[in-house]
Amino acid sequence: MTHPTSVRIAALGPETGGPPPLAGALFDPTDVAAALGRLAMARPRIHALVAPVAQPLVANVAAALGIDISMTIDADEVRPMAAGSGAICVNLGMLDSARRAGILAAVRTGQPFVLDPVKVDRVPARLAFARELLAYKPRVVKGNAAEMAALGPVPDGTVAVTTGAVDRLSVRGPMGDRTVYLANGTSKLDRVIATGCTAGMLITSIVAIESDPMLAAVAGLSLMNVSGEIVASSNPGPGSFAVALVDAIGTADAQEIAGRIRVAKPPLDPRLYLVLGPGEPDPLRLVRAATAGGVTLVQWRDKSGSTAEQVEAVRALVAASPVPVLVNDRADVARAAGAAGVHVGHGDLSAAEAREIVGPAAIVGLTIHSLDEAVAADNAPIDYASVGGVFETHSKVNPDPPIGIDGFRAIAGRLRQRRPALPIVAIAGITEERAEALAAAGADGIAVISAITSSGEPGRAAEALRQAFARGQARETAS
Repeated sequence: MTHPTSVRIAALGPETGGPPPLAGALFDPTDVAAALGRLAMARPRIHALVAPVAQPLVANVAAALGIDISMTIDADEVRPMAAGSGAICVNLGMLDSARRAGILAAVRTGQPFVLDPVKVDRVPARLAFARELLAYKPRVVKGNAAEMAALGPVPDGTVAVTTGAVDRLSVRGPMGDRTVYLANGTSKLDRVIATGCTAGMLITSIVAIESDPMLAAVAGLSLMNVSGEIVASSNPGPGSFAVALVDAIGTADAQEIAGRIRVAKPPLDPRLYLVLGPGEPDPLRLVRAATAGGVTLVQWRDKSGSTAEQVEAVRALVAASPVPVLVNDRADVARAAGAAGVHVGHGDLSAAEAREIVGPAAIVGLTIHSLDEAVAADNAPIDYASVGGVFETHSKVNPDPPIGIDGFRAIAGRLRQRRPALPIVAIAGITEERAEALAAAGADGIAVISAITSSGEPGRAAEALRQAFARGQARETAS
C-alpha cells in the first residue's frame, strides 16, 4: 500500500467542488490512506473481548491483515494480554459475569480501548455497565442509533460513532466540536453476523497505532464499508459476500479506500420538526422522549443567551439527540457545537452568510413568509424552506397575519416552480388535525413547539402528530 499524493473525497449533493466543507475539514483522505498503510506494516497487537458468535469473523479479518489478536475473557489472563496490547476492543454482546469481569480487568490496565455498547437500549443492567465503562474514557464508542441514544453523552475527547445508512462520527473537545457524516457501505453488511463487531476491531487496530481517534474511526469504518461496496455487486449471496469481504479487507489498497470515502450532508428528514429553547426545564429529557415518539429534526432557538451558554446547550443537545440538531440564527454556535446546521429567517444572517460559516456539508434552512420572499429564495443556498406562520401561535411573536392552508399551498407552489425537490415545512399553530390537512396540502413536514413541549407526554404527542401527518400524506398521494 502506498501513501498517495492526492486523494479527493466526493461529497454527496450538488456541492462537490470548492473549498472543503466543515465536515470534510475534519480529516484529510491522504491521512486516511497513510493510517491504513501503517496498519498493514505495523501489524499491531490488540486484545478483543467480543461475543463468541462474532469471534470467527473478527479473528479471520484480523489474520487477513496480519493483526496480532488475542481474545481470552478470563480476568487473570486478560490482564497481561491487554496490558501488552496497543489497544483493546470491548464489545458488550452476549455479556455474562465472566465476560464482564474480563472487560473490567482489561480497561483497568489503562490501555486505549474502543467500546461497542451492543443492545444497551434493551437491557438496563448492560446500559449501567456501559456507562460505568465510560468513566475509563474510551477512545471511540461505536453503536447504532438506538444504542447511542440510550447510552447518552460520551466523555470529551471520545469519538462517538453512530452507525446507520449514513454514519455520524463526532467528538467534543476544547477547540470546538467536530462532526462528519459518511455514506459508504452496503445493506449486505447487515446480512452477515459480526460485521459491526469487526468494524470495531478495525477501529481498535488503528487506535493502537494512531494518536487521533477521529482519524482512526474514519479509517477503520471506511475500510469495512468501502470493502463491502467493492465486493457487493459480484457476490449476491450472504455466504459468498462474507468470504469475499475477508479477501477484500485483507488485500485492500489504502489509496482506493481513501479515494472512495463519501462525505455526506446530515440526513434531512423534516416530517416532524421540533423547535425548543432555554425555557424548557429539561430539554434533554424532552428531546429523548420526543425523538423516541417520532420527531425527525430538532432546532434550538435562543435569542438571548450568551455564545458560551448556547454552545454548551447545543453540545449537550447534539449528544442527546439521535436526529440532526440545527441552531436558529447562530451559525457560529452551530459550527462550534458540532450541530448539523443552522436555520435563518429574515432579519437574521442571510442564507448565503450562514452557508459561508457552516460550510457546504451542513444543513441550512430558511423561513419564508410570503410569495415575495419565495421569489427571493430562488437562488438561496438552502436545503429546506420553512413556510409560515400558517396558523396563530402563542409560541412566538409574529407581526404578520396567519397565511392559512391556502397561503401555505400558494407559497409552496411558487418555491417548487424553481426548485421542485426542495423540502417544504409548515410552521405555527399546528395540531394533529392541522398536521393531517397540511400533509394533504403537500407539506413535506411540520414544525411544532407547544404541541410537544406543552404536552405532559412528549413522546406520545410526537407519535400522534407523526401518525396524523402520515394520514395526510396518504390522502395527498391518493388524490
